[in-house]
Amino acid sequence: MISVIHNPNAKQNRKRPERAERLAEILDGVGTLHQTQSIEAVHDVARHCLETGCKVVGVNGGDGSLQMAMTIFANIYKDHTLPSFVVMRGGTMNTVAGGLGIKGTPESILSKVVKGLKGQGPLTRMKNQVLCANGHLGFMSGAAVVVRFLDAYYDAPSQGPVQAVKMGFRIAGSTLTGTDYAKEMFKPEPLIVEVDGEPLPETEFSIILGCTVEDISMGCRATPRAYERRGAFHFLACSLSPMQIVGQAPRLWTGREIPHPAMHHSAPVERVTIRSENGSVRWMLDGECRTDDRLDIKVWGEVELLW
Repeated sequence: MISVIHNPNAKQNRKRPERAERLAEILDGVGTLHQTQSIEAVHDVARHCLETGCKVVGVNGGDGSLQMAMTIFANIYKDHTLPSFVVMRGGTMNTVAGGLGIKGTPESILSKVVKGLKGQGPLTRMKNQVLCANGHLGFMSGAAVVVRFLDAYYDAPSQGPVQAVKMGFRIAGSTLTGTDYAKEMFKPEPLIVEVDGEPLPETEFSIILGCTVEDISMGCRATPRAYERRGAFHFLACSLSPMQIVGQAPRLWTGREIPHPAMHHSAPVERVTIRSENGSVRWMLDGECRTDDRLDIKVWGEVELLW
């Protein structure tokens, strides 16, 4: 039995209200579509899945919907094994799905999984570690420029891959012409960073990023050692300037080591704690931005993904 969490509030689902009916038709006889209008509704689905022994849960929403679903299921399941998750690419960016190599529409992905579970076609199964960042589960967490980029992205008139690429070109152009846009985006942030209990000597960082996936977006393999060690994630911390990043872009994009004095840490770690010298820490997990007194990141465990 498959349970699909359909977030009707996700932007792509609002644009396509008929999608819910199509997904329900695909699930006919093998599963149930749950239209979740609230966070409490997702809790209800998780409790239902635990009580009925549901083995597969589809999440039709964006990266935030997947993050919320995994977190809620983990909290409700506690010591029970989580169901497998189907990442259905129902969001605007679908960064996590793209990084894992999952392609297609929600309908095509769900159809493939249903056929695969029936033995009527190929089915990809992948176990991937997930982060626990301040109690929330996800695959990518960061601070500094990562958050500033997302803030600017969400403030733009529209969102999506095209907007993200436009912003990337604007940053590159600003870097080459020396204007303030790139300087403000990559302005070093005063942070206290502890890696596996040891503080880094540096106190200002332009990029903070921790991932359990190699590809962070559109083929950029900024954290290529994400799968190197069980119980660890690839953590990157640097104070590279915009111009220095442009110079290192080919290495950053292709996952090669960056031998630069401003690259302060880039290796697998088990735990990271980040505090701000100015009070609270603004951070993100899978595209969702939050503000807390501190940020604690570790590996929660593994989830199985199907597509």
